[in-house]
Amino acid sequence: MTRAAKDDRRRLASHVFARGLALFLGVFSLANASAQLRGLPNTGDIWWIDLGVLPAWLAGVFGLLAAALLLAWGITPAGSRQRLRATAVYAFVLAFVALVNALGFYRAWLSASIAPGLGVPASLIYAGGLAWIGREALRPVPAGDQAGPRVSRRTRATFAVALALAMLFPVLQIAFFGTTDYRRPADAAVVLGAKVHANGVLSTSLSDRVNTAVDLYDSGLVRTLIMSGGVGESGLDEAAAMRDRAVALGVPETAIRLDSEGVNTDATVANTTAILRETGARRVLVVSQFYHLPRIKLAYRAAGWDVQTVPAVESLPIPQTPPYVLREIPAFWTYWVRSVLGA
Repeated sequence: MTRAAKDDRRRLASHVFARGLALFLGVFSLANASAQLRGLPNTGDIWWIDLGVLPAWLAGVFGLLAAALLLAWGITPAGSRQRLRATAVYAFVLAFVALVNALGFYRAWLSASIAPGLGVPASLIYAGGLAWIGREALRPVPAGDQAGPRVSRRTRATFAVALALAMLFPVLQIAFFGTTDYRRPADAAVVLGAKVHANGVLSTSLSDRVNTAVDLYDSGLVRTLIMSGGVGESGLDEAAAMRDRAVALGVPETAIRLDSEGVNTDATVANTTAILRETGARRVLVVSQFYHLPRIKLAYRAAGWDVQTVPAVESLPIPQTPPYVLREIPAFWTYWVRSVLGA
């Protein structure tokens, strides 16, 4: 293959990837912006770009315009010079906002407001991707993109990239958001249940969650622990077993509330928010495994609660972690769809 042919292939790959990214971000931001304009709790700013410096309505309008331009370019990269320039401008503006968000991440880290699992924020990845889109929107469309069978092949490749990014996106949130510890002074900490063995011994996952919550209590960050779980296959009440473990570790029983009907994430959110309202709690921490936390954040945000998440400190590696992470991909999108629909 000649050098020119290799350059053409790289140019085409760059173009197709940028279009696939624009297609994915266009659909994602379009749904988020429309939900925001309908007055639903905003979940989009958690996951990629925070336009919180703008009034909610203006952020929604800006998001809709940016989404429409990204979506249009992802589907049809050839267009008027004005549309392509507008697409590039909006992409570069969003990239700048993502860089500002990244600076906010580092300020929070330096002030010890957060303890990230990774040393870089996802915002830097978004900034790079958006700048890439802006650059490609200003460049000529690669030869052959508007004629012949290459159109369908290239379009299929673009949609394949968008689909692959949709599968990768929840994993990205788990890696960056899920591993970040947002512990801070709060009124209560909610601890989600997991398996309790038939002999009453807590599984490693559940033990780590309870131990982390007890550390929050011992550190004086919270004054109440809410243990939420159901009755598992062992026939034992997870919430009661969690309470017993916390008491054994020195937490007064009077500082613990139980939700014994927290059979899943939805039930936990519904039951614990009722307890939080009853106790007058406003600032809330939620403890679970890192891969579970993005979905938990979505569920509480949809219920009107902006909780802070704390990943359970692992005492031992959990072999089932990879399949649990894969399970969270469809779960994340299920909860996200429900949030933008207001369901």
